[in-house]
Amino acid sequence: MKVDTSGWTVEDHIVLAVSTGVDSMCLLYALTHLYRDTYRKLTCLHVNHGLREESIEEERFFQTYCEQHQLSYDIKHLDLSHLVASGKSIQNDSRQMRYQWFDYKMHELNADVLLTAHHLDDQLETIFYRLFSGRATRSRLGMSYLTAREQYKICRPLLQSHKQDIRYFQQVHHVPFYEDCSNHINKYVRNDIRNRLIPEINDNEQLDVEQLLKLKAWHDAQMEQLENKISRFIQDYVNMNHNHTMITCPRTRFNRLPYYDKVMLMDCLLQYTDIPAPYSERTYHEWFHQIANDKAQFEIGLTEQWHIKIAYDKFIIMAKYQQQTSVEPIKIYHHGHYHFGNSHIIVDEQMPADVFPLTIRTRKNGDIFCLNGQTAHKKVSRLMIDHKVDMNERNIMPIVVDAEQHIIAVGQLYISRTHQDYLTINNGDE
Repeated sequence: MKVDTSGWTVEDHIVLAVSTGVDSMCLLYALTHLYRDTYRKLTCLHVNHGLREESIEEERFFQTYCEQHQLSYDIKHLDLSHLVASGKSIQNDSRQMRYQWFDYKMHELNADVLLTAHHLDDQLETIFYRLFSGRATRSRLGMSYLTAREQYKICRPLLQSHKQDIRYFQQVHHVPFYEDCSNHINKYVRNDIRNRLIPEINDNEQLDVEQLLKLKAWHDAQMEQLENKISRFIQDYVNMNHNHTMITCPRTRFNRLPYYDKVMLMDCLLQYTDIPAPYSERTYHEWFHQIANDKAQFEIGLTEQWHIKIAYDKFIIMAKYQQQTSVEPIKIYHHGHYHFGNSHIIVDEQMPADVFPLTIRTRKNGDIFCLNGQTAHKKVSRLMIDHKVDMNERNIMPIVVDAEQHIIAVGQLYISRTHQDYLTINNGDE
């Protein structure tokens, strides 16, 4: 059994998630008997899901083992009764609840690395599951040795060891453990993959399930390239205000992207919002079809708080309360940085003194400005129509007026030639 200890240092406080199954118990034994000099402190965590009669015995076994070996530990009881009663699958919800508790404990313990006992057979099952359940296009194909959480790392030190290696280690060292009988029930998809599908593939001399590891390596490289591509796209073309309640992307640029680039871009952009879970590819496909049509302005509802707004060539993910944004006029008496609605306005120190005080306000009926290089004037409303500015943006776009009440700037659409070197207006966090 190979234990990869490169994911932590001798100065780290490591935490091990212990189910009391053979995998986690063998890892715990190895850490306390063979790798004690690789870390500073070890704490064990156990989650009692309360779904099986054996859960009580397993908890008692875990508690006794830790106390006998003078190990720090904690136990969490989950209440999944409402999920069981509803007849829904508990796998995703129970995992989220486990990791919410892990997050809390890692912060409370000021710990550095959380260890899990996932092994190479688990990796093959994960790749198999993601491939055949349609999850391979939006995430890495398998598990990583190290995963970064907000305040700590998750490490899987057994990821290069097969289950048979772990069982051999258990027999040699006489490691006590509890066998979860539910692992043999094939109505659960992961169990069916483990107990029936993978063995049948391996029974065929011309097939080798470990070829999936090569596919994972290739897939990871492709995903990394795509992630970098989408990161550059966001940097080059996407604007966000300071609190991410308005995310704007050029509609034409978006429509030119290949399908799965759009999927990853949507996943990335929605992570900036407080929308709780990703949408299905089927939903994305419907959105992409609507965004690609010729209709100039429309909306797509996401949640009670969020929607997608299409305005001419702009594709906007917007909090609904953002539409109600109102901004009060402000007076500027000297150079500096100023915020007005979603705009960041910079007045250079070389701005001529005779223009002060400047006023920043929203549009008014009858507003006109002098065209650069001409004596003719143009209505601000016409300028906004020509640039296909949607109604919400028109209502919050900054109009900069000098001391003589001449309009010298209209958002990013117009700045008078006289003041172009001294006035900068950016949207969001540009």
